[in-house]
Amino acid sequence: MEYKGDNSGSNNSEDSRDTKAGGELNEGEDNNTCIVRISGEDNGHISDPEADAISGQANISSPAEHSLEGERESPKGQIPNHKQKEGDSGSLDSYTASRESLVKVRIGDGTVDQSNINNKLLYKASVMKKTSVRKKKHMDEIFDHEISAFFPANLDFLCLQEVFDKRAAEKLKQQLHHYFEYILYDVGVYGCHGCCSFKFVNSGLLFASRYPVMDAAYHCYPNGKGTDSLASKGALFLKVQVGNTPQDQRIVGYISCTHLQALAGDTTVRCEQLDLLQDWLADFRKSTSSSSTANPEELVAFDVICGDLNFDNCSSEDKLEQQHSLFTRYKDPGRLGPGEEKPWAIGTLLDPEGLYDEEVCTPDNLQKVLESEEGRKGYLVYPTSKNHSSSQKGRKASLKGSGRRIDYMLYTEEGVYLEWKVEVEEFNFITQLAGLTDHLPVAMRLMVSTGEEDS
Repeated sequence: MEYKGDNSGSNNSEDSRDTKAGGELNEGEDNNTCIVRISGEDNGHISDPEADAISGQANISSPAEHSLEGERESPKGQIPNHKQKEGDSGSLDSYTASRESLVKVRIGDGTVDQSNINNKLLYKASVMKKTSVRKKKHMDEIFDHEISAFFPANLDFLCLQEVFDKRAAEKLKQQLHHYFEYILYDVGVYGCHGCCSFKFVNSGLLFASRYPVMDAAYHCYPNGKGTDSLASKGALFLKVQVGNTPQDQRIVGYISCTHLQALAGDTTVRCEQLDLLQDWLADFRKSTSSSSTANPEELVAFDVICGDLNFDNCSSEDKLEQQHSLFTRYKDPGRLGPGEEKPWAIGTLLDPEGLYDEEVCTPDNLQKVLESEEGRKGYLVYPTSKNHSSSQKGRKASLKGSGRRIDYMLYTEEGVYLEWKVEVEEFNFITQLAGLTDHLPVAMRLMVSTGEEDS
């Protein structure tokens, strides 16, 4: 299934077809086709359902960022879906709510009103100069990393999984619209679905973006087993437009969101799903590319994969997944190699037994606990071992590593515009959803360097 972004956006594809607002199914359509609700400034527009049905699950909230310009002007002269309040002020290093960061873009020592910007990539001010003045917090890594009690203030994209309940998704969409103009939700299939058997629930995937979505496609994994097969797990692929060059070439990025087989021991199933993920993504990029090498109409700035992959980089049972070819094409910021994590990387799966303990029931408390090795041993799920008892609280001394990190944000430089360089500027583990989920959200900021010298 493909769709074009909201027609009200200045960055939308010129060949957008006539669409039906809201993404509702037309009367008489097959109820096995995919359902995608698109919400934008004018309720969004979506092309007729065309292909596979939808899905994927997961628990992470994984915002991916890059240092590009902010929003275009809304009809009312404010940032879309943002009601400016007294005291609002943007800050590149702010830990306050996202709402405050959407007001102005900082350029050098001054600020620029969003209404005066035509959504061009701010090469020198936003990309180049920002990195030159940024102070690193950790000297053991080329980028900053930390456990934070708050989401980064200036998110561009947000990926959520396991948003299965439609009414909850509607309420969540209403709240997210204060920060994100383009939202996809209620993505999935119901009933009998070819090779994927009977589906009781949708995918649970929700994608929110500050930038127009140009294309989207979904594929359902055909090999789900056990209870996992009852949900339409799969992969959601998106192409977004984040700006234009001075030569009026579109600047685009690719984001893929997925959730793999969850049951322990299903290594073969997960490896097959990773194979499909790579194949589907390659097809999606090929089918949505409108450029030629000689005369490119658009430049790719980034390509990111995020999701709950349901395997870690430490467990002996997950060796096959750890050595999958996906990790030769895409980089994992928290990984040194198969079976070897970076010292600062921690697990993202919380022990359900202690989820509501007073010590970890608030963002600040959970942050403090996870910053200590002993705290992590008490509240994170660790790699399994046949020599250990089933009770984690009774085997603290024997736990190794920093927990099971099963939620990923991967990026690649393959397929990105050759004259640009993509690198991680910051990677965070977020505790803001303490008590609401048994996963730790992860956030990544990408820096796209153009290679131009400052004038």
